[in-house]
Amino acid sequence: MANNKKDVTAVDQAQIRRLGQKLIKRHRNLLVYMVCGFVAALITTLVFMVLHSWWHNVMVISNTIAFIVSNLASFWFNQKAVFINNVDHEHSTWHKLIVFFTYRVISLIPDTLIMLVGLSWLHLNALLVKIIDQILVGVFNYLTTRSVFQKQEHTMIERAKMRIQEQKNKRDSKN
Repeated sequence: MANNKKDVTAVDQAQIRRLGQKLIKRHRNLLVYMVCGFVAALITTLVFMVLHSWWHNVMVISNTIAFIVSNLASFWFNQKAVFINNVDHEHSTWHKLIVFFTYRVISLIPDTLIMLVGLSWLHLNALLVKIIDQILVGVFNYLTTRSVFQKQEHTMIERAKMRIQEQKNKRDSKN
């Protein structure tokens, strides 16, 4: 009986290990993005805090400078470390940089609004507001950054058409 229990445990552990490896492989980009995103969030927070709290610069200027510095680092992280599989080789680095910053400028709007509301209206701690801001903006940034660096196999409309066709084929095969 004891020997059988050891065999089951070894099999269970092997299955768990394979499942873990599968999950890590499947979500590698997200995991690495989270680590690099954390570093980029640290950069923007540190730059912001130095400019705003220590040097007493205006919040919007401090936030914009922190945004530029951290996003230059973030672009490099994403290009060199995060999105290394299924890479878009059709577009140049300059093209990717322009698209990347276009998306990021869009995220600068809620970033600045969150900071304004948190600091000017709610009078919260600057560090706390910046941390909350980075979490909220980080989700949007991941979704848009993926589209910059990864090769898109199909447009959204093509994927929708393929799904509709697959569903139609399933219904036809059942009839």
